[in-house]
Formats: sequence, C-alpha cells, structure tokens
Amino acid sequence: MENIYRSTAYTPEIVTKIETMGATAVSIANRWMTGWPDRVSALLKAGTYVEHLESQLEQEKVILANESNLRHLSRREILELYEIREAPPALT
Repeated sequence: MENIYRSTAYTPEIVTKIETMGATAVSIANRWMTGWPDRVSALLKAGTYVEHLESQLEQEKVILANESNLRHLSRREILELYEIREAPPALT
C-alpha cells in the first residue's frame, strides 16, 4: 500500500482511519491532497473529511466491482463513464 501523502496535514486519528479503510482509500486521499489541498483543508476543518472519503470510497468500490466487462479501461476511465468526480466536494 502506498503511503499517505502529506500525512502531517491530518490528525493521527484520521491517518489511522484512512489506513484501516484500505489501499483504495489511501489512493483517494492522496489524489485529493495532491490535486485539491485547499478543499481537503476545508473538509478537515469542518470535520467532514472522513464522511466524504467514506462516501467516495463506497461509490468507487461499487462501480469498479460491478464493471468487470470494462476491464480494458483504466479505473479512472471507468469512473469517468459514471461521472464520478475525482475531486473532493467543495464546501459552500
């Protein structure tokens, strides 16, 4: 499993939670932090980061598990077909 990018930006509890959620959760967390660090910071400050990460993880897992006939596409391409956002949600 890859390491969590900028793990010091999270509390130790959140780091542990991400790691226990598995490799896909770490990948999503890293994607969010490398692409949208301001959004991640806002979610962390609002206390909703883990909730949104769990939701994203569930969406991606369900879609990827049910699309075995699309194995010729990358994970990213499959998620794009279902219009699953790559970015974390923006707080309004």
